[in-house]
Amino acid sequence: MIRISQIKMELFHKEEEIKKAAAKLLHLDSSVISDFLIERRSIDARKKPKLYFVYSVYLSLKGVNEEKLVKKLRSKDIVLTAPVRYKAPELPLEIEGIPQEEYFQKEENRPVIVGFGPAGMFSGLLLARAGLRPIIYERGQAVEKRQEAVTRLWTEGKLDPNSNPQFGEGGAGTFSDGKLNTLVKDSCGRSRFVLETFVHYGAKEEILYDAKPHVGTDALISIVASLRKEIESLGGEVRFESQYHFEKHEKKPLIIAIGHSARDSFRELHTLGYPMTAKDFAMGFRVQHEQKDIDLALYGEIDEKTRALLGAASYKISHHTKHNRAFYSFCMCPGGYVVNSSSEEGGLCVNGMSYSGRDSGKANSAIIFSVSKEEYGGEEDPLAGIALQRDFEKKAFSLAGGKVPYSRYDRIKNVASEEKAQELMLKGEGEECDISSLFRLENYPKLSHLEEDFVESMEAFEKKIKGFSKGNTLVYGVESRTSSPLRILRGEDYSTMGRRIYPAGEGAGYAGGIMSAAMDGLKVAESLILSYDKQG
Repeated sequence: MIRISQIKMELFHKEEEIKKAAAKLLHLDSSVISDFLIERRSIDARKKPKLYFVYSVYLSLKGVNEEKLVKKLRSKDIVLTAPVRYKAPELPLEIEGIPQEEYFQKEENRPVIVGFGPAGMFSGLLLARAGLRPIIYERGQAVEKRQEAVTRLWTEGKLDPNSNPQFGEGGAGTFSDGKLNTLVKDSCGRSRFVLETFVHYGAKEEILYDAKPHVGTDALISIVASLRKEIESLGGEVRFESQYHFEKHEKKPLIIAIGHSARDSFRELHTLGYPMTAKDFAMGFRVQHEQKDIDLALYGEIDEKTRALLGAASYKISHHTKHNRAFYSFCMCPGGYVVNSSSEEGGLCVNGMSYSGRDSGKANSAIIFSVSKEEYGGEEDPLAGIALQRDFEKKAFSLAGGKVPYSRYDRIKNVASEEKAQELMLKGEGEECDISSLFRLENYPKLSHLEEDFVESMEAFEKKIKGFSKGNTLVYGVESRTSSPLRILRGEDYSTMGRRIYPAGEGAGYAGGIMSAAMDGLKVAESLILSYDKQG
């Protein structure tokens, strides 16, 4: 097959026109194209308001020597290649002299997965399809009941510590924007496999090629339930509202996919001697803008038809401050909501969420700052990052009595503004207050200048996105669960403790989002399946 990139198209077109544009680049008629697959689509807004879609495609040609043609054209955008298809490993027919079907009928041989977020789901799916009949422990509830618990937190302020926006079927990503982009390099087709699985269970087909694919919370809820049902249909078992307690000498194969907020489990593993280390991570705040302002800044003046085609605009920005602190946007939610994402009594944190339509009229994003392990005592204690997160969250909780604290940006900047107040787009109760104290972390002297650095960064972002530092921009506190502050160490085969124990996903420190966590879950499941071949 041939891969062609950088095919620029006017916004409103049909697939046949993409084929014709591809054929033109090959100096051929489109009638010779047989197989055709759109690999990627992105938006080119460099000459706004004149906007384009840019495609990369795979195609096959009838009656044409593709290799000779590519050599003749000598274009870096036209190469001979083919899309990688994911191939899962298979079990040997016999294990320890027992037919594989019989071997995994025995309770003591069935692997255990702890956590049913993206890493746990996809490792469970792969093991179930291979015939291993995994047993999955999830401290939270099935997604239907979990949705009720989350709604109670948002409407009544009642927190269930075991079933909330962090814990429960689908993991933390279920109540988020459902973004499926990743920076993880993938030469094995795992990312495509994850996307195809989501499409199979109800996601829009566009996620297979959009440069910034997203599903939306409303769609994710039914998708994760469908994934669970397939695992169960293949002999797997999901034990909800069941917290697994680890042992030093685990007897069964074990995948640890506990998510970035399972702080009690981290302590349990540390006490048992599991190797772990603190790592750099990030924390910060969530800012809210009018989506129309973001659209205007990124797309220019466009009509409603174009707006409906492109959807709400998203951004990704960063800035290095004069104090050498990196601030950057994270988990940007176009047309979304800020959500109370707490999971511990006496602590408060926020996240962003969008439904599939991304039509709230507001844009929000985390604006976070990097924190090195040297700045919070991580060199001495691998759990020190959790202590920092908790201090940050306790401050936020006490500031507004358990409600989400927020402030206008002009109040933080201490500059008068006459701009009309924004409507609060928040899932949960909020209270406007002076959040300046959240920038001061007294027990961490190396994290000074945060308020000054935040303001400097917001002003720098204004130069990139007009209107970003408006006085009525809302700033919510605090965004503290961007990633795990530690890593559970593992070897080249993804295992630890010299046995079939596999730390996986965000909680173990090897992922940063739904896609990368799901792909890591596949990696550890593959390693576990292959380990049965190695034993002979």
